[in-house]
Amino acid sequence: MPSPTKFSYTIRDESGDKATSLLYVAYDAATETVAALLGAAAAFGGLIDAVTGGVITEFNVTIPALPDPAWKDNPDADSDVQKTLLENFTAADTLYPQEFIVPALKGSLVDVNGHPILTSGGAIDAMNDAIVAGSGAVFPNNQFLLDLTALRDAAVTFRKRKDSRKLSKVRV
Repeated sequence: MPSPTKFSYTIRDESGDKATSLLYVAYDAATETVAALLGAAAAFGGLIDAVTGGVITEFNVTIPALPDPAWKDNPDADSDVQKTLLENFTAADTLYPQEFIVPALKGSLVDVNGHPILTSGGAIDAMNDAIVAGSGAVFPNNQFLLDLTALRDAAVTFRKRKDSRKLSKVRV
């Protein structure tokens, strides 16, 4: 069963505190356009605005999607989400880099010194070229919508994650 599409509305009160109103909706991309979905989210926002005493500062639409059938079905034997590719990209008109992380970095993309293999024509290089060049009408940006212009640096890192398999739920 697919996950629902979500409309979330950030609401700020008089003292500046923020909270979120979340609405789950059914969305079928085969019968509805993204523009129509955004219009529906805006319409529900108007209804929420009439009920809340706060101000809606932004709204977001989250559309779940299934993996592309061309992607792998099973993880590689040596994959570990804690072993990451950490990259920083330069962005236009700012000194601050934009971080990009890929968990479970393939072992074959790490050299003998523990560095990511960034050679021309390789998988990491192809991904980075697409990030900088964009794809059609989609252009990766930093969090302030500034264009990413080049890879600044890259490293293999280890980011500790909680192991959800070891956690047990206790009812109280």
